[in-house]
Amino acid sequence: MKNLILIFFLTLIFSCNQHKSTVETSNLPELTESTNQETETTEKIFITMERSPCYGQCATYKIKIYNTGKVEYEGIKFAKKIGAYTKILNQNQLTEIKNQIEFIKLFEMKDKYDSNISDIPSTLVLVIYKGKKKIILDRFGAPNELKQFEKLIDYFVIDDKLIKAEDKN
Repeated sequence: MKNLILIFFLTLIFSCNQHKSTVETSNLPELTESTNQETETTEKIFITMERSPCYGQCATYKIKIYNTGKVEYEGIKFAKKIGAYTKILNQNQLTEIKNQIEFIKLFEMKDKYDSNISDIPSTLVLVIYKGKKKIILDRFGAPNELKQFEKLIDYFVIDDKLIKAEDKN
């Protein structure tokens, strides 16, 4: 009789465990090819550009552009817009920036254009594009192509389409 009760309980426990695992897996979403693939729109930093202060009234601000077109702007001092702002660049603007990166051969430029002059602002540009990363300090003597690239970033970002960001407090 003890053996019969033992077999009954073991059968009961086994069947409950089997039912439990069936129920647990049936609640999982069905895996398809699309859920296994990483989306191409994963947001990543594409470009950052920071303009530093000087002893005068130099515009000081930071710009972040993501591969999705999202822009974060922070005007710090003497900038056209002070505070945190955001906007979205369109695909044509992103394409133009990418074309300029290639046209001016940004990844072949020096990492630093500098001088011992103390009262000049600097621009720090970081570009992550096609698996490459380039950081350039532009303080003095940078090629005109780099200066024009920086102006292009300013042109696309600093305009009336910037939207004041919500306070994060």
